[in-house]
Amino acid sequence: MTLLDELIIFWKGILYWVYVFVATAFFVFAFGPGEVFFMGKTYFLPIFNVNSFSIMFFNKVRIDLLPPDVELVVTNPMSAFVSQVLLSVFLSFLITLPYFLYKLIVYLSPALLPREKKAVIWIILPLIFLFMCGSAFSYYIIVPTTFRMFYPYATLIGAVAYFSLDEFISYVFSLMMAVGVMFLLPMFMILLSYIGIIKSRYWKSKWRHAVLLFLIVSAIITPDGTGVTMLMLFLPMMLLYYFGYHFSKKLE
Repeated sequence: MTLLDELIIFWKGILYWVYVFVATAFFVFAFGPGEVFFMGKTYFLPIFNVNSFSIMFFNKVRIDLLPPDVELVVTNPMSAFVSQVLLSVFLSFLITLPYFLYKLIVYLSPALLPREKKAVIWIILPLIFLFMCGSAFSYYIIVPTTFRMFYPYATLIGAVAYFSLDEFISYVFSLMMAVGVMFLLPMFMILLSYIGIIKSRYWKSKWRHAVLLFLIVSAIITPDGTGVTMLMLFLPMMLLYYFGYHFSKKLE
């Protein structure tokens, strides 16, 4: 079987997820809760609404993360529309992530041994949980700390503090995605050791390399130059690395 044939099979395998992903993105972009009167009673149902689910989610993010003295500005006529589309895509990805993992496992299952199938199925829920934990860690810890540390300097020098809308959304959600993916590290360590590709002693012998790698990646992902947010990301990554090694050893 050629690579093109394999890609066609993979595309057919995830095609239904693509349909669900696009439909969910459109739904959160265009629909929102609204009052519907039916037979003398009022119901709150999703309807075409200017105040869509993506807008409601954005307002929650703005209230939670944007410092009180910082204004959001629109730098071009399309930025507000594009920002809402990107936000809807991000929400759709979070909502449809379990279905995507399911379709991925269905695609991989013919090539896996029974032991490997069991391992892959076993890690689905922990993968989703760790990704959500990483995204939440970025949302509640890293992003607010960064804003609180740096935006007060604008007030001290008499400058007007503002954040462009598209930069705010792309910064917040790209950081959430990146940290969420990084938090998946222990599950990949456990999976590789469980199916026999990498022995657990390898993780123990390479901890110094892991320290250097996490420092470099944390410095790239986090935005400030003081090292504070870098350490805030580096420390949980080392803790996750330890858990990955510990459980790899126990399963092995």
